[in-house]
Order: sequence, then C-alpha cells, then structure tokens
Amino acid sequence: MSIGPGDATPTASTVPPRSRTTVLVEDGILCGTLGAFAVAVFFLIIDAIRGQIFFTPSLLGSVLFLGKTVETSTSVDMSMVFAYTGLHGLLFLIAGTGVAWMVSEFEENPQFGMVLLLIFLLFQAILFGFEVTLVPNLVGALGAWAVGAANILAAMAMFAYLLRRHPEAMSRLRQGWDE
Repeated sequence: MSIGPGDATPTASTVPPRSRTTVLVEDGILCGTLGAFAVAVFFLIIDAIRGQIFFTPSLLGSVLFLGKTVETSTSVDMSMVFAYTGLHGLLFLIAGTGVAWMVSEFEENPQFGMVLLLIFLLFQAILFGFEVTLVPNLVGALGAWAVGAANILAAMAMFAYLLRRHPEAMSRLRQGWDE
C-alpha cells in the first residue's frame, strides 16, 4: 500500500493558520456560553434552595414576554423557561463576542488594556443600573445581591476562559500595569 500526497497526516506546517475572525468567533461563542451557564447554574441553585426549580427563568420570561408582573408570576411556566433561556443565551453570545474582541484587541494593543478594563466595568455598572431601573420589582424579587453576584460570576467565568486561552494577555496586563 502506497501513501500518496493526499494521504499524509496533516502537520503543523500543512494546517493553515486560523484567521483572527475565526478565533474571535470561537472565543465569543465559548466565552458567552460559559457566562450564560454560570448565571443559569447560579440561579438554578438559588431556585432549588427556595424550593421552585426554574422559577427565575420562568419569572423573567413571563415579565419580559408576557408582560406579567412579579406578583402575578407565581408558578413555573416551562414555555417561558425555554423562551427566556434562548434570549439569555443569545445575549450572552453577543456579550461573549464583545469580551473576546476586547481581549483580542488587548493582545494586539496592550496600551489599551486599562481602557478596555474600564469599559468592561462601565458596561457592568450600566447593565446593573439598567436592570434595576427598567424592572426594579423584578430585581427586587430576585434579590439585587443575586443579580450582582450572577453578573460577577459570569464575568469571572468568561475572563478565566479567555485568559486561559490567551495566556499572553495576562502577561501583557501585568506589563501594562507596571508601566
């Protein structure tokens, strides 16, 4: 049996490098998925402790999609769990892509590191303020501490993944901090 030119196992030199866009999309999807998963598991644990599994996504879906009030949403509606989970996932994919882009930019331009970090923190503050202002009863029902903690857990999961995937970014952060 002879091995032809098309039968060779690809090596590092024969595999084309992935484009920056491909890496960004991969990182965005995985980063967003991890952030969404962190929040979902966090609220699943809280719901289990409260004795109503899936209550949080049901409540959020009922308020956002059906226009119900916090007071009238007392039971779990699985269609709202699925609807809200879909929206939650989509929003985190967008956020994950944004965070992945920030890390990518930081890797290429370390001088922007502190600016990007401040933009991220500002985004977190605006998001929390938006949640509290737009639907204060909803945040009150979930607990402002829980919403804040979920946002922090999501950010930690997302950045842990990206810093593991891009170890050079952490060394550049240290370098930028020292300068």
